[in-house]
Order: sequence, then structure tokens, then C-alpha cells
Amino acid sequence: MSMDSPPKQRALAAAAAALHAEWSAALGTPRPGIDGAGRVMDWVAHRAGELGRALADGSLSTEEHNDQRFAMTLALRRFIDAGVDEPTARLMSRAMYDLVVDSPALPHPRYRFTYDWASQHTGAWRRELAHLAAQPAVRGLEVGCFEGQSACWWLENVLTHPTSALTCVDQFGTPMGSIYLNYYERHFDHNVAASGAGHRVTKLIGLSQVVLRTLPPSSFHFAYVDASHRVGDVLQDAVLVWGLLQPGGIAIFDDYDLVEDAALGLQARAPRLALDPFVAILGSSAEVLRRDWQLVLRKLAR
Repeated sequence: MSMDSPPKQRALAAAAAALHAEWSAALGTPRPGIDGAGRVMDWVAHRAGELGRALADGSLSTEEHNDQRFAMTLALRRFIDAGVDEPTARLMSRAMYDLVVDSPALPHPRYRFTYDWASQHTGAWRRELAHLAAQPAVRGLEVGCFEGQSACWWLENVLTHPTSALTCVDQFGTPMGSIYLNYYERHFDHNVAASGAGHRVTKLIGLSQVVLRTLPPSSFHFAYVDASHRVGDVLQDAVLVWGLLQPGGIAIFDDYDLVEDAALGLQARAPRLALDPFVAILGSSAEVLRRDWQLVLRKLAR
């Protein structure tokens, strides 16, 4: 099953790959040292300036402006994934952080979102979780929460009964190279509070492979997984989340079709390389509901 149009994430990943290839060709290497990183920083600053001027004169929307800045962060991350030295990784990490935090919030009457990753999927979510909407005592699990856009959507459209609740698991930091820069948690907290249902959200901070092991098995009606996209991490998250779902529960894995090839093996960011074997192992105990940019599975009672 394929989507009618490529999702935003696919377009941004392609733009990042093209930028990385352009910069690598200009440097003559995909693994620059600190001098090469300085040249890349100059290109990033120049492009960011162009985007800022386009935003100011109205020729570029806030969403387009932020998305193009995000593509540059992904291109920088490809250099880090390729194996640059520590000083170079730290310099690029700092630039990535600045590209994110200097992006303005999207226009919204209540929420503070910098990026919109969810809207393109909400029609499918509404259909797949319709049987849970407004029902009492529904338990949702989200692994990887970013700014809380999807969490707010679950609260507004599925977990609307006062006895329903959402558990959110995230490190709430920005892992870039060798440093962690905390940023997204502030937006997440603001947005969950603005939803009016923050008292029904449990926020658990930590590595998903650690935190998920502390949760009771078979306790959730649906799970949304959008954490680390490294193959090894995706496989661990999938196994752990599956054990936390009740029979009949729905698992939604985001960015299933993403492939970022700057790293190899378990370090590659390519969720489907983990999820396809996982589905094969599950066999008849799982029903595939959708397989496009996202993979959606129903846990069968067998």
C-alpha cells in the first residue's frame, strides 16, 4: 500500500541527502575535519540568512522556512553519522541546535509547534483508532514525543473520556553527536498543558529501552512509536511495545519507510530494516493494517 503523495519527512530526507552530497563534493570528503566543518558552517549561515529574509518579506511561509532549516540539520547529522572527529561533531551539533531553536513557532491559537509532522497522518489515525475514541479507560502509549503534537491529537480525538490516559516516554533532549541539548521538553509541557488534559498524561523521561521495561505488560490499547530510528533501537522498541499492548491493541510505527544511509548496520536510520523482520516473526499473531510511511499493526488474540 502506498501513499498518494510523499510525506513531508520523505521530502526533507531527500533534501538533506542532496545537501550532504553537495557539501561533501565541495569539500572533497564526506568526513570533514574542523576546517571543513567551518566551511560547512559558513554555507549553513548563508542559507539560513536567505531563508530568514524570505520569511520576513513574505515569500516563504513559517512552515516552509522551518522545514528547510530542519533539512539542514539532517544534512549535518549525516556528516556526524559518517564518523567525524569529536571537535567537528561538536561544532556541527551546535549548528544543528541553533537551526532548531531559532526557528519560529508555527501560527496556532493554542499550541507552540515548530514543525508539523502529524497533520498528514491524522486522517488514517482517526480511522484506525475510531473504535477507541471517547471510550472509557482507554490507555495510550507514545514513545518519542517531540513537541507533543501527536500527544495533543490523541488527547483531543481519541482519549477524550475523563477516565482515559496517555503515557509519554521520551529522553526530552536533542541527541546530536556527543552532546545532549535539552529543548523539546519545554514545548511538550506547554502544549500538553494547553490541551486541557495534561492531568491525564504521565511523562516518563529516559531511554525507551529502559523505561518501557518498567511498564506493566498488556496494559495499553494503542501505542505510537516515533523514537530513535536507528535499526537496533527500533527493533528493541518494537519488541517491548508489543508486549505492552493488549490483545486487539494497535501499534503505529512512524517513519517506517525512512532510509538514511550515512551509517551502516544497526546504526543506520532505517526503521523498516528492523520492522520487516519483526512482522515476519510475529506471523499470524499480527495483522498489518497499513504499510506506507507508517506501519500499523493489530495484535491478535492468539
